[in-house]
Formats: sequence, structure tokens, C-alpha cells
Amino acid sequence: MKILNSIIATVLVTMLCSFIIQPILWDVPAEFISKRNPIIKTEKVMAEGKMHYKQVCAGCHGEKGKGDGAKIKNLANIKPASLILNDFTSETDGEHFYKVKYGRNRNHSFGGKLDDEAIWSVVHYMKTFSNK
Repeated sequence: MKILNSIIATVLVTMLCSFIIQPILWDVPAEFISKRNPIIKTEKVMAEGKMHYKQVCAGCHGEKGKGDGAKIKNLANIKPASLILNDFTSETDGEHFYKVKYGRNRNHSFGGKLDDEAIWSVVHYMKTFSNK
């Protein structure tokens, strides 16, 4: 009986850990997934994107998008996404726009702090991290 209880406990702990560790997927509406960035990427747009990124994103996601920003020490049980991994780089501009504008749970929404043009410039800037 002790062996059976031990096996059951091990299975339950394993299931619980796998549930906790798995990333929570975003539910991005289809109209955003297919949305293209309407802002033409220019040096000015990239400079604006970088400025806005540093103001509202770098604190959590880090200066180079690695998910290692200075604010993470204050984030209990939250690991900001790395913007250089395939999970991020394989997503569309529209998905990134949606996530920045609307946020989710503890992922802040910045639609009230940045207008759409600024968010699109941030999307352009964030895409540069995958090239480094």
C-alpha cells in the first residue's frame, strides 16, 4: 500500500509541476494574427520604437529582449518572455501589436500609454532582437 501511495503521489506531483511550468498561451484574435504592420520601417521609426521600448518594455523584458530586465526581481512567480526565442520570433507583427496594446493578466497593456503608431514602432524594434 505504501508503494502504491508513493506512486500516486509521484504521479500527482509530476502532473502538477507540468501544469505549472507550461506556458500559458495567448488567445490572440484572428484579425490581429493576420494584421500587418502599417508603419513603414525607417530609421526614425526604429529610433522611436527603441525609445518607447526602453520606456515601457525594457524594465521587464531587458535592454536586449532576453527577459532579464531590472524589474524582474520584484515580480513574484513571473518570468517575462524572452523576445529572442522562437516562440516570439515566429509570431506575426499583429500578434505582437495585440500583446503590447491589450496585455493579459499580469502582462501590462500599454494601449493607454502608447498610441497605435508608437506600438507598431515598438513591434518593429522588438523584431531586431532576433537578428542579434
